[in-house]
Amino acid sequence: MKYNIKYLILFLIILSFAGFKVSGEDDWGFFGHRRINRLAVFTLPEEMMPLFKSSLDFLTEHAVDPDKRRYAFRLEAPRHYLDMDAYKDKCLPHNFAEAFSAYSHLEFINNKNDTIRINVTDTSWCNVSKSAVMTDGRSSWEVSKRDVRYIYNFFVLPSYYDDNYNIPIDSLSRLYTQLKGKMRSVRLVDHFTEHGIVPYVIEQQYNKLVKAFIAKDKDRIINISADLGHYVADANVPLHAYSNYNGQKSDQYGIHAFWESRIPELFADEQYDYFVGKAKYIKNINEFAWQTIRESGRLADTVLLIEAELRKIYPKDQQMCFDQRSGQAVWLQCRDFAAAYSDKMQGMVENRMRNAILGVGSIWYTAWVESGKPDLNFLKDQPVFWIQDSSVLKYDEYIKSGKKGQGRDHE
Repeated sequence: MKYNIKYLILFLIILSFAGFKVSGEDDWGFFGHRRINRLAVFTLPEEMMPLFKSSLDFLTEHAVDPDKRRYAFRLEAPRHYLDMDAYKDKCLPHNFAEAFSAYSHLEFINNKNDTIRINVTDTSWCNVSKSAVMTDGRSSWEVSKRDVRYIYNFFVLPSYYDDNYNIPIDSLSRLYTQLKGKMRSVRLVDHFTEHGIVPYVIEQQYNKLVKAFIAKDKDRIINISADLGHYVADANVPLHAYSNYNGQKSDQYGIHAFWESRIPELFADEQYDYFVGKAKYIKNINEFAWQTIRESGRLADTVLLIEAELRKIYPKDQQMCFDQRSGQAVWLQCRDFAAAYSDKMQGMVENRMRNAILGVGSIWYTAWVESGKPDLNFLKDQPVFWIQDSSVLKYDEYIKSGKKGQGRDHE
């Protein structure tokens, strides 16, 4: 009781100063993302160095743009994670259109004003059949898988970026042949992205990067590379692969920033070995993205379990301390407590950071190879321009007003 009163008084005293804040960082922390993108450049072959080394500061600074973007853009937050446990014992297709067709609904309104929801059964994508099974909850019918992919890619998924999720009704006629009555309208009801889409985004961004290399468009190459590095790094974080992403289900609130921000900031420069070797060609980008998030998912329980056990045996008054960050007094995990947690994880944070550095360099390198290894030397003297993003520009405004980012709380 005495300890509680003492720390409450100390808390109130320091709170009275303008420089106080409670810890809050985004994915990997700005420190981690910038470090990962920066070091990934040095894994690249000599042929890529003229462009990437001359853009080193840009790649470092803009490594955090996706985190800034989620403050103002509703579709950004799910791009940073995937809850692997949400799909336990379920079929989760690795193709974006297939996954969306299974875990979202098409909501039809007929001429009687009845609402009918249909979707593809998830098991449709776990067999070799050429047909997918569609259902409205009462009856089922078969549709060519090829038709489903085509319709979702060209008509349904574009509506994902429309706030109203409106879709041209005539474009879906092959999907709802069994429904009775004339259909007046249809909209997409998204139940899928709430559990995250990071491996799909990695593949999408990679494909954009290949096209940018082919076009020898320096601005797009570097801007896309900065974003792609962020998503690959996030896929290496165990709590980005688990629904209990911030310990909110296990009374461990704040563990997200503890693992991916506090520990690297304290120990990365002193202890981590950043030599990861040269970038490697990735034979299958889709499998690379999924393997990365699967590995993270397997570590998530360990991240939570070790911290929970440590808190039980570590002196409670030595777990949280005030520390300085950017000139402010911040309530954070004490250095010794963080060191004990890091030690018990046996280098997990360092290993995932190293994996992220090599992964980022390797996916940049693979995109260059797949584009035909264009000569990048002539681009090195051209200044790189940021492709302005209004969502990123609003970040400072949101922070000053005290607003939270959209999506998950990682503080």
